[in-house]
Amino acid sequence: MTQSGSAYLSVELEGAPGVRRAIVRSPAVAILGVSVAIAIPLVALSVFDVGGMRATWDNLQWIETAIGAALAAAASVRGSTGRVRRIRMAGTVALALAVGANVSWAWLNLTGQAAVPSISDVFVVAILAFWLFTIPASVRGRLTSAEASAVYIDAAMIACLLATLLFIVHGPTALSLPGGAGVLALAYPVGFIGLGAAGMVALLAARYPFTLRGQLAMIAGVTMIGLAYLGWVAPAVEGSDAGPLPGILFTVGVLVAGYGVVTWQDEPNDSPGYVGVSRFVSRAIGPTVAGLVFMTLLVPVEAGIHMFVDTAVFVAGGLFLTRQALLLRERTTMLDEVTRLKVENERLVDELRRELADHALDQRRMIQASRAAAVGDLAAGVAHEVNNPLAVVLLSAELLLSDLDADDPRREDLDAIRTQALRARTIIRALGEFAQPTEPARTATTLADLVKRAVDLVRYQIGRRGVTIDERYDALPDLLVDPQAIQQAVINVLNNATLAVADHGRIEVAVSVEAGDAIVAITDDGVGMTDTTMSRAFEPFFTGREFETDDALATGLGLAVTRGLIEAHGGTITLSSHPGRGTRVELRLPVDRATAEDEGDEPERGIR
Repeated sequence: MTQSGSAYLSVELEGAPGVRRAIVRSPAVAILGVSVAIAIPLVALSVFDVGGMRATWDNLQWIETAIGAALAAAASVRGSTGRVRRIRMAGTVALALAVGANVSWAWLNLTGQAAVPSISDVFVVAILAFWLFTIPASVRGRLTSAEASAVYIDAAMIACLLATLLFIVHGPTALSLPGGAGVLALAYPVGFIGLGAAGMVALLAARYPFTLRGQLAMIAGVTMIGLAYLGWVAPAVEGSDAGPLPGILFTVGVLVAGYGVVTWQDEPNDSPGYVGVSRFVSRAIGPTVAGLVFMTLLVPVEAGIHMFVDTAVFVAGGLFLTRQALLLRERTTMLDEVTRLKVENERLVDELRRELADHALDQRRMIQASRAAAVGDLAAGVAHEVNNPLAVVLLSAELLLSDLDADDPRREDLDAIRTQALRARTIIRALGEFAQPTEPARTATTLADLVKRAVDLVRYQIGRRGVTIDERYDALPDLLVDPQAIQQAVINVLNNATLAVADHGRIEVAVSVEAGDAIVAITDDGVGMTDTTMSRAFEPFFTGREFETDDALATGLGLAVTRGLIEAHGGTITLSSHPGRGTRVELRLPVDRATAEDEGDEPERGIR
């Protein structure tokens, strides 16, 4: 697979297990190779000072390597895009400026005008500026704004530390040189070594891999150039001979930096181990460098250097505080955002749960309504077809009973026929009410009195079993309801409660008002219902009981009919029950005044 514009071609070779990759040189790398081949003899001529012309050989090798590196970098720009293109273009310009710096310095040496500062120093400062551009270009888009600022601040603090150390060692002599030559000689190693350190900080923060090409090669090359300038510092400020080593470092640094430019790739290392290490080191660099800068205050220095050391420490301290404040603000903002998102997510989850619960309730209601409609159609047909023959059976039984003597043994069988026929007629009547509910005949009704009458109708039956009825009736305005329908609904619920409680049990009946609704609550301490039974409680013909007595027939229509009666009034019926702990049924009706004149009437007092 060929990558256009890259510094190398990656070819996948099928072979033994897995896939191997071979690196094929590109034109850019080939140019660098030619430059290295030319530089080697020039370096040898400089090392051996052939003809006593070391300065000439040095200038030649510097110019040649700078030209080769610039041409290679320019060749690598073609076909690249995005971040890679920006980095390679900046590196190309910096290497082209290095050509200008070396050519101008060679000309000044040739004409005997070599001095510091000079036009060559302008080129060097421009080189530093373009190399510096590669730092934000590397981290932009990979780090947050605060993290990117921390990288820049860490680089600045490293520069402060290097400047402080150089001033402590060479400051007194450098400051004594005329024209600022000594200070400028100290600035170059600080600039290039500082850039190398800044590149390492950026490499770790942006999680670029440690390889012998790309980012690491650029950092190594720039650092070598800084070390070359550092090797020239002492001779520059003390007037001694630096020897061939700084010149060799400079040549190798330019070539290595050029190789880094042409092989630069935007490929971060996202392995968990590397991410963890890079995060730890990135966080530790700033405090460590700041601590080292502060420790320079403990080093004894000459009186004239104190001002520079104190200034560096003050600047480093301000940078460190700014760094920590930016990171703290960003993390606080992120924490606030996470908290806000957490609250919003909890709200959305609650809304979703409510919607799902409402949807499930609506679905159950739709299923129950469809079942009720189907059962209603069936019940209407059955009631119509069965009622007429049932009437004949009842009439025949009555006629036969009237013809028999009181002591006739056949009367017992006829009584059984009549009793069962009456039960069947009751069921048929309930089927008719369920199948064809009528519109409520509303009239002004005192709900407490209506419920009390319904309780009185079942009081004797309940009292025979020793069941206690506790009653509480709050004061309510008259309601516009159908008295017979509401009474039937209350009786149905009371019958269910009667069947559920054991002998000597307890039933509570309460009438109250809440949130604009009249509530009839009937609570028993009977057997209760399971969740499964309660979910089917309103289904027609569903019952959890069998025949308990001859007079108590569980048809499964009680709650189904009751719900229809209550909902016809715009009300609701709700159940709450636990096995072995009883059941509570609430009939909730909207409170409507009977007449406008009733608004001013004193409400009737409750009956206890």
